[in-house]
Amino acid sequence: MIQPLAKFMTNPAGGAIVNTLGPLRQIVSDAKGDMRRYLVIAPGDPMMPGAVVQVQK
Repeated sequence: MIQPLAKFMTNPAGGAIVNTLGPLRQIVSDAKGDMRRYLVIAPGDPMMPGAVVQVQK
């Protein structure tokens, strides 16, 4: 299941700044037992993300 954290658009150089510290802290503190979470970057709308382009394990 993908849970959207933030929506952002990159600049022409490909960089972006997005404030996700609050949502990330909440998700990490809510993780239970051996539940694993991964940070995923996907294009598209937060409610309809496209194909995953990057996964941080």
